[in-house]
Amino acid sequence: MDIDFYDMNLRPPDKSIAEAFGSDEELIRLEGGQGTSYVSGNIVLKPSVNINKESWVADTFDKLLESNDVRFARPIRSIDKSWSYKNYVAWSFLKGEHAKGKYRQKLSASQAFHRLLKDIERPGFFDFPPNSWSAADQVVWVKQKFNYDKEFLDLINQITPHLKPLDLPNQLVHGDLSGNFLLGENLPPAIIDFSPVWAPNGFAEGVLLADAIAWEDAAPESLEIFNLIPDIHQFAWRGVLRRIVEQAEHIKWFGKDKSEAVEDARVFQKAIDYLKDNSS
Repeated sequence: MDIDFYDMNLRPPDKSIAEAFGSDEELIRLEGGQGTSYVSGNIVLKPSVNINKESWVADTFDKLLESNDVRFARPIRSIDKSWSYKNYVAWSFLKGEHAKGKYRQKLSASQAFHRLLKDIERPGFFDFPPNSWSAADQVVWVKQKFNYDKEFLDLINQITPHLKPLDLPNQLVHGDLSGNFLLGENLPPAIIDFSPVWAPNGFAEGVLLADAIAWEDAAPESLEIFNLIPDIHQFAWRGVLRRIVEQAEHIKWFGKDKSEAVEDARVFQKAIDYLKDNSS
């Protein structure tokens, strides 16, 4: 079966692609995400949708310093020394399991991870959003113009009165931490599937808080650890806003059914209600 990924009719990787990155092991499709990643031995193959962006990310993570507090995957070059081969890129496989909750561990790992990214310069690809998620980030952090249908505006208009200016420097952050932690016994937490965003440090945790409420039905007491993050409620308001805007953008970018997009956006009403009750 072909993969319909951002309107790319991309075939699943075959053995020759895995071999080009140094693995002759069986290809096994990984659950989660867009369902387009495959593991082969100690490597993970992912579709190469935007080679300029993905090459920059690979170059960056190839040089990133190690940390005792967080693990992250390293990119793998193909036999021709490039980061991409037949529309796929490869990253090292990391051990661990996905787990709901565990917010203390996740926040600690996120803070360590973002310290590593602090001094990386802004890449040019942020000027040209490559997908609906990046377009939503730009709407939230740059444009702040919401030209969407009423169903989305009904949610957005509950958020905008609570937004206060944040006079903070931007840096490279992970825009989609939820579901992208791997926890293992006697191992530091791992962060995978890097989704680059140019925003103040703290936005990643704000999105994580919004997702914890909307997607994981997290108990209020388990969320208290987030209060250690400076300006967390402002970041969470923007995280909720990003999740709603991205659903509207999904309709534009790859024709997501509007009723489904609206339903997915309305899940974040729970996060809006939580923030109304708990933020100053």
